[in-house]
Amino acid sequence: MKFWKHKTGRLLALLLAGGTLASCTAHSGNVPLSETGPFAPETLRRLLVDHPIYVHEQKGLPGGVSVRHVTPDGKWRGCGISAAGKTAWEASGEWSVGQDARGQATLFASVDGRPGRRLHVVHYDPGTGEIRIRAGRRSGKWMQTSWGWAQHELPQVAAEKCRKTDWSGLAVERRQTAGNLAELRQQAPDAPVVGDLSVSHQTTPGRTGLGASRGRPTTTRKEVWDYLRAQNGYVVTSPSETGYVLALGRDGVGHEVWELGADGEVETTGVLREEGDWVLIEVPDQSVLRYPVGYPVPLLPTGHRHPAFQLTGELVAEPKPTALAFMGEAYADNRFVFYGTGRLAVVDVAGDLIVEGSWRWTRGRLEIAVDGDTAGARSVGWRELADQLGKVPAVWKPASGTAG
Repeated sequence: MKFWKHKTGRLLALLLAGGTLASCTAHSGNVPLSETGPFAPETLRRLLVDHPIYVHEQKGLPGGVSVRHVTPDGKWRGCGISAAGKTAWEASGEWSVGQDARGQATLFASVDGRPGRRLHVVHYDPGTGEIRIRAGRRSGKWMQTSWGWAQHELPQVAAEKCRKTDWSGLAVERRQTAGNLAELRQQAPDAPVVGDLSVSHQTTPGRTGLGASRGRPTTTRKEVWDYLRAQNGYVVTSPSETGYVLALGRDGVGHEVWELGADGEVETTGVLREEGDWVLIEVPDQSVLRYPVGYPVPLLPTGHRHPAFQLTGELVAEPKPTALAFMGEAYADNRFVFYGTGRLAVVDVAGDLIVEGSWRWTRGRLEIAVDGDTAGARSVGWRELADQLGKVPAVWKPASGTAG
């Protein structure tokens, strides 16, 4: 999965927490960028698989307790216990996670072979572990149906009261014997899973955990741009772990985003710019991706500097005269000194200044323009430059998320 599929023009349905997905096609679609948030399908699936026991209230069973256990192979089993401590129901079925027409993650569950309701996780509180669920009606409207929490062990009351259900293989929380949900919580206050359940890194502005902000903005414009500037020249990843490089221009213009292929090559170049309250990534003739400033930043840091920026980083760190074969015969007897400002000096073999120029990375190529050179700018790909400089930079590989 990628932010976009540049060869077909089809857009990936990515949701910002609390946002909606507009119907879109290539050339005209506007899709919110997303962290893996409370409405993201993969987050909901991971929440269920990693924390397989869900203890919750249920409409029609006031004051009682409902317990469900899910397995990674798409099976579930569960039961309901009334406030009086009697077994109200026992059932099993299959579950899967998909998207509804608005792109929000939805849990589809069958009950003993019959279709069940569509469910959404709408809020997770990392401090208390509380999870709130809403369910869909046939009218298409949604209603709040229950609250509960996830835990790793089966409550003792379910093991005792729901004897028709096969609970084999599950550890049991012996302290949880009550048939009342609030009392059950008090009996084992440390049983609910608390803390950040997000499957994404908590290293970008606005990351507060799965749904913890309740859809409210969590970042400022300054925080967003400070973060983007800090990632200049580094590989960042989308929630689907596609690698991108931010190649920001100077003086606030000419910002590029490079999409990386499996070999580290630049496959597609987009433009990063602001428009009102949005940060846009535009790929010419293909798609537009929109991120609303104020919400968690979806581009996650890897800490790995792209090879192109590794090379010029070394040239800037040690500003010594360097021969550049790709500049051609006209500069065969000259050397180049790089500065972090994007400027450079062209010197003779003795080190005396001849003329100045500028350098920048664009589309994965180093471009050098010498002042007054009517032949125009010259450029070279980062791999060819590495060969000419005798360097072997580490390459980040999207498939593994590692450098090789």
